Amino acid sequence: FGPNYASTLSLGLQFCPVRTMAVRREAFLSKTSRRSQWLARVLAALTLVGVACSSLSYNHAFVGSRVADARPRATAIPRREAPSVVVDLAPEMMFTKRDRSGPVQIMGPKFWDEVEQQGLQQVLASNKGIVQVLNLLPGVLASQTLARLQGLSEHEWTQENNKGTILDQAIDSLTSVLRGPGKTAEYSYATHNGHAIKGAAGVIESLVGDSVLNLKAARYQKSNRIAKHGDTGSSIAGIFTRTPDGQHIPVGTKLRRKFAFIWYLTRDWKETYGGCLVDHGSGDARTIVPQFNSAVIFEVPRDHEVTEMVEGSPSRYTVFGWFYEAVPAS
Repeated sequence: FGPNYASTLSLGLQFCPVRTMAVRREAFLSKTSRRSQWLARVLAALTLVGVACSSLSYNHAFVGSRVADARPRATAIPRREAPSVVVDLAPEMMFTKRDRSGPVQIMGPKFWDEVEQQGLQQVLASNKGIVQVLNLLPGVLASQTLARLQGLSEHEWTQENNKGTILDQAIDSLTSVLRGPGKTAEYSYATHNGHAIKGAAGVIESLVGDSVLNLKAARYQKSNRIAKHGDTGSSIAGIFTRTPDGQHIPVGTKLRRKFAFIWYLTRDWKETYGGCLVDHGSGDARTIVPQFNSAVIFEVPRDHEVTEMVEGSPSRYTVFGWFYEAVPAS
């Protein structure tokens, strides 16, 4: 082949397509390896920074927890009492607020926790017989209930006044002997007792599992009001009367009001609209302006009234009622 065969072959291999591909592949792998090493170093550095930050965050949380454990904390709402929700409250919203111009104010999660531990009767007794609960239920449930009430047609509302509905008059006639003589306070508003409040009623009734709950929705408009009264009243157990915990109440058992309940569902209410609750149970009259998704709960009897609605004010929606207890047979 001649003396220049080796050099010629070497020169040929340099320009051979296979040889060229092999060289390029080796160069690519070398470059990729350098990049991988650089990336690995960057990731390692970031990992070290993350570990350091986590350590600092953990130490900060540990120190903060010692302070938090020394004060009341909001807990998750028990599933039996209310729908499961995520509680994320600022520290100042976890405490009981004592407003000198009104009843003790308790945030919803704290209220449900106290009711679960102590019972509603003890919670009220510890707060002079009346509490105002802010954010009673999840906001979604409150908004849905309000939307349902606003969407009701006129025939789904029943106008009530101090004479009562036909059913109320019949019940009054049947129970007049048991209840005894008494003066009915002047009142006027519209009520609804149907599908629009069933979802919320199922939660509210768990406040007192061994009591009978009677709930309605109310709509206050122009000139509607309730004069000063104490909410004393009684009823008689029917065939299907049961407590939320399933206890059957014998037919004909006398029931008397134990606690009154008002859940406010109107947004951005102003005292100038009227429709405000005035509490007379603590001596001096104290006006409570409705707040959306707040509730006022108090022991019965307790004197109170609802101020007259002013012309031009928006409709005021509430869910109200009473928890009844059976009267022991004499």
